[in-house]
Amino acid sequence: MMLRADKNTSPDIYTKLSETEKICISDGWSAESFKSEALKDNGIVLYIQEESGEISALLTAYTATGEADITNVAVIPEYRRKGYATALISELEKIIPDDTEDIFLEVRESNTNAISLYIKSGFEKISVRKRFYSNPQENAIIMKKKAGIRK
Repeated sequence: MMLRADKNTSPDIYTKLSETEKICISDGWSAESFKSEALKDNGIVLYIQEESGEISALLTAYTATGEADITNVAVIPEYRRKGYATALISELEKIIPDDTEDIFLEVRESNTNAISLYIKSGFEKISVRKRFYSNPQENAIIMKKKAGIRK
């Protein structure tokens, strides 16, 4: 089930989001960081929760005038290649403001699976940020997609 975190979200969901991300990303966000992002006027926290209550995938983003920036996408290993990340990106496109023209994201240069997914989702590589990531130190590929027309 696809859900969006907001002011009514149970505090234990933020803990589960943090635990899920830390399975996927070495320096994942804290529960408080997820809550803070979800409660911002321009913050977006989407997640997929299984019937068991487990959170299998998440996406965080924020919007600014004319653009959106995806800050996190994480899918735990046993749920990868099932379309969850694509579904989260599609949902994001449905809920961003109508004046959004571009969607941006950064991805580790070595994360070829994610880069392939983003290209299939319509993103293009536009630049490289040298030594952007730590643990380990690595370049980031900056990607951009034109936001789709929404009704």
